[in-house]
Amino acid sequence: MKNRPSLFLLLAILTLLPVPVAGSDTRDRIEVPVQQAIDTRRATQEAETEWRVEKEKLMTRFESLKQEQTELQKQKKVLQEQTDIAKTRVASKKRQLSDIQEIESRMSPFLIELMDVLETQFSTSLPFLTEERRQRITRLEQLMNDPEITISERYRKLMEALLVETEYGFTTEVSRETIVVTGKRLLVNIFRLGRLSLFYQSLDGSECGYFNVVENDWEPLSVVHGDVIASAVDIAAKRKSVELLAMPVGRLVAP
Repeated sequence: MKNRPSLFLLLAILTLLPVPVAGSDTRDRIEVPVQQAIDTRRATQEAETEWRVEKEKLMTRFESLKQEQTELQKQKKVLQEQTDIAKTRVASKKRQLSDIQEIESRMSPFLIELMDVLETQFSTSLPFLTEERRQRITRLEQLMNDPEITISERYRKLMEALLVETEYGFTTEVSRETIVVTGKRLLVNIFRLGRLSLFYQSLDGSECGYFNVVENDWEPLSVVHGDVIASAVDIAAKRKSVELLAMPVGRLVAP
């Protein structure tokens, strides 16, 4: 009976101790780590999937960039070749321009001399086609003084004028003009024998004559020359077939 209080005390202490719950510790030690592992694996797989997708995109982009690089390299090569050709052409054009400038510097004085020759020919030659030839020289003078006209165009026009003047020496021509003979105005047919001589004959055939280059004036001839001058006029006007004529040419230059 002396041990009964001790027994009650032990029972009271045991009653106050917490009763362990069955399975709680097992869940904490097993289920939680497993769930964490599953979540980690799922996140890893998702990350791997995203990486594979991103990798494929990057590889596709890389291949596309490689192709673009190849095409750009081809285009660069073509452009480089075109650039080299263009540089060669530019260098050639520069040399040509330099040559042209040198030619122009040498040609300008030459053209001035030719222009002087043409004007001298006009002022000292026989007085035929006076207005036409004067207008031609006037146009040439304007062209020579125009800075916008190239040296080649000036040269071409001047050569054309000189050629026309030269051809006058190998042709015959008949024209009708009013001239002054010994102070009297007279309507006549004028026969040009190249650049050698000019002869005139009145329309009625009663008067004839020639241009005296020494005196720079028209002078009458004897009527005995009327027939030959009339024949020359008809031949030049194509009213008569060509034949040899003894023209009264006389002295051609001053003594």
